[in-house]
Amino acid sequence: MKFLKTILAIACMLAAICVSAQETPQGLKLPSVVSDNMVIQQNATTNIWGWAKPKAKVSVSADWLADAKPTVVKADKEGFWIVPLQTPAASFVPHTITITAGKESRTLKNVLVGDVWLCSGQSNMEFKVKQTTDMLNALKGEMNQNIRLFNTGRISAETPQNDVPTHNDNKGNYNTPNWVVCNAEDLSVFSAVGFGFGRELQETLNIPIGLIDASFGGTFVEGWLKKEVIDADPKIVNDCAKIKHKVWAGKSSHLYNANIYPIRHAAIAGVIWYQGCANVSSSPRGYAHSLETLVTSWREEFRSPEMPFYIVQLVPYLYSGIKGAQVREAQQKVADKLSHCEVVVTLDQVDIPGDIHPRNKAVVAHRLAQCALGDYYGKSVPEYRSPAYESMSVEGDKIRVRVKNLPTSLCAKDKRIDGFQIGVTDPTNAKRIKFTLAQASIEPDNSILVWAPGVTAPSAVRYCFNEAEGEIFSAEGLPLAPFRSDKSNVSQSARPVVDAPTEMEITFEGKGYTLGKFAEGEHMWPNLRQKLSDEYPKEFDGWEMLTANSVKKVKTAGGKITAHADGYVYCLIRNTRDFQKIEYKTAWRLIPATWTKAITPENKKIGAQYIACYPVKAGDVVELPRVKDHYSVFVLAKKINYVSVE
Repeated sequence: MKFLKTILAIACMLAAICVSAQETPQGLKLPSVVSDNMVIQQNATTNIWGWAKPKAKVSVSADWLADAKPTVVKADKEGFWIVPLQTPAASFVPHTITITAGKESRTLKNVLVGDVWLCSGQSNMEFKVKQTTDMLNALKGEMNQNIRLFNTGRISAETPQNDVPTHNDNKGNYNTPNWVVCNAEDLSVFSAVGFGFGRELQETLNIPIGLIDASFGGTFVEGWLKKEVIDADPKIVNDCAKIKHKVWAGKSSHLYNANIYPIRHAAIAGVIWYQGCANVSSSPRGYAHSLETLVTSWREEFRSPEMPFYIVQLVPYLYSGIKGAQVREAQQKVADKLSHCEVVVTLDQVDIPGDIHPRNKAVVAHRLAQCALGDYYGKSVPEYRSPAYESMSVEGDKIRVRVKNLPTSLCAKDKRIDGFQIGVTDPTNAKRIKFTLAQASIEPDNSILVWAPGVTAPSAVRYCFNEAEGEIFSAEGLPLAPFRSDKSNVSQSARPVVDAPTEMEITFEGKGYTLGKFAEGEHMWPNLRQKLSDEYPKEFDGWEMLTANSVKKVKTAGGKITAHADGYVYCLIRNTRDFQKIEYKTAWRLIPATWTKAITPENKKIGAQYIACYPVKAGDVVELPRVKDHYSVFVLAKKINYVSVE
């Protein structure tokens, strides 16, 4: 029986991947996106399509066109047919659409006319309602019957698919996508950002909303582009070659083939897009061109040259250098260049440091909805664009920054304004700028003055052009967008601010640790040759550390830290899924700006590890995190009393 199930599962997988080589249809067949319970785009020429016997006559009628004769077309030699229908204004009246081919007839029931939005991207768009911390209440109580859901599932295909492939739900079940009236079971696994966006539109506009969730975690923008579009663009072809991911290398267009091509005949209102993390590692500088090409090609695909396209910026993460910042910059550039294209800034949406998936999605969904309401629907809403960089001027040893998209005023959420850096041009290389952490103040005219002690001839300014979270907002609550005034990609930003660490003495009880110093050239693991490189947070320089042997796939030993004062206790740890689970359950938190790298005898830097902290009172006993990771977990403190226990 187990063998039979395996064979059946493999057969289903092959069917999901290879649907394009379809047999000639022997009867009336509709694509899954044309079904009962669908929402059809209002005030538009939309399409009803499908397959029948080759050369068969197909008639289509809709009850809102009761006075008109059914539209009759002839299926082509492969059996494909398509009929355009003019749709009325949105309403809550359930409609029917009847399709007849020969002796066969299908009537689509409970069809609503409203607006249809495509929700696409990678894991943060895929992030389900049931995974959130702030939208779980949506799964309780009465469901909104005027929201309809269509979820393509986690699918890809080597060739363009006529219909959305059957997908695996990871429980051994293979499901065919279909439109459903909003219900708790289907909503629980639907895009949280997509649903929150659609719910706000439905409640504000009082019209039916259809949501198509076509998202897949860990995917590159190139995977969502049409093959012909890629092949015609040498820049994108070159970026495709840079993708080294073990799953997606060499699979450009595979997401488009399975998710977008099958629904291309549908009429939609617009797109919300949450993607970019994957491209940080492959082509951050090329992302602007690829994303712009995606927007323009999808607008062509859906026959809507001005189709709204709203982009969610990446949250601050643990990206090295300025690669993450370059992708955020690329997202902003595309939004600035294209009409009806906006970007949602998310500097303030970090949930757990080191977790790329914020569990709170309601704010992002709200900001997207505000973009749609203000830009596409023309509603009177508060400023939906974040304040953004407009210009800068050098004034002696300071730089004055002016911003746009500001209806009233700027404000800082903290007395200390972090995130700014001021740069001085390298006198030996005009293309290189040395950046230093800077101080800033919001002036009465809502400009921002930026300066740094010791900097007398500044030439450039950056704000959160790294993984800093930022401190400045509009009075309307939108974060100032990250920016740089320079264009130097060889100039690295300074590390974000690290709060002054608590210099306390601790007692540590554990087994198998070696006492050493946290300083350049010190051994990181007693049984390995790697040493601490010059890349580590100097705020902790010279502290004592307890290291342990590196043992692959063995859970670290752990131990107990006793604090001798109020403040924070610290450890050095990798950002693993194990540790993220610990962050969910305890008060341990990574400090993102503390990346630390070791160096091999061959002079190769490896890592990175990060310092994590835990708030304590004097006398508190804290368990050292235990993770299944061969780089171990180190204890850090100004002074450590090590008690070896058996």
